[in-house]
Amino acid sequence: ENIGLRTDLSFPGQGGNLGPLDLSFAFKPPNGVGLSIDAGAVKGGGYLFIDPDRGEYAGALELSILEIVSVTALGVINTKMPDGSEGFSFIAIISVEFTPGIQLGFGFTLLGVGGLVGLNRSMNLDAIVAGLRSGGIDSILFPKDVIANAPRIISDLRSFFPPEDGTFLIGPMMKFGWGTPTLISLSIGVIIEIPGNIAIAGKLTVAIPDERVPLIIIQVVFIGAIEFDKKRGWFVAYLYESRVVFMPLDGGL
Repeated sequence: ENIGLRTDLSFPGQGGNLGPLDLSFAFKPPNGVGLSIDAGAVKGGGYLFIDPDRGEYAGALELSILEIVSVTALGVINTKMPDGSEGFSFIAIISVEFTPGIQLGFGFTLLGVGGLVGLNRSMNLDAIVAGLRSGGIDSILFPKDVIANAPRIISDLRSFFPPEDGTFLIGPMMKFGWGTPTLISLSIGVIIEIPGNIAIAGKLTVAIPDERVPLIIIQVVFIGAIEFDKKRGWFVAYLYESRVVFMPLDGGL
């Protein structure tokens, strides 16, 4: 990502290699590098991103083992605070998904577990709500195709959880399903800001007859929060990327 050629043009006063001008060329190293692997039993890849000017470093890892267990890890580290001062903060998300899910009884399965942790990071609820209808919740709850979508996911994490000194985040996540194959799935996470607010975010998907080739797919994303600083609670939900055969559905609550 962002690999190329850098040119420097200056007016040195005493002349350069082009009369009064001095022109030089140099290799511009990439800001990001991605790698995909397919080793039979293990498939996946990784992504690394470096922005020295902003003091930001990010990485993503996605591995599928025998197509039974999938492990995903994402992390963003900042060595500069938003005001430009020196500091340290990070946000990380780790999740594990199971195929098929672990049977819980009555047709219900446990499809995945995960968690979020942040050091010197806050929760921007306005940005999370704004990203609901564009699929931003997928960057938090059990993200898919991490390597291909790494730049977007890292951008979402940067926006949703900005650096803030003295604030910490913790967020357990779980994913449940019903039916074989899975007809209904629910991903849900609780994000706790210390000190600060509490939010519950989730995604409900109904896919008939199968999520891979659905004739009917209904996806509802939602978030509710208790904002102690503003002494209020609220809830919002949206239909997005949903359809019955070829008829699209959209709406909000």
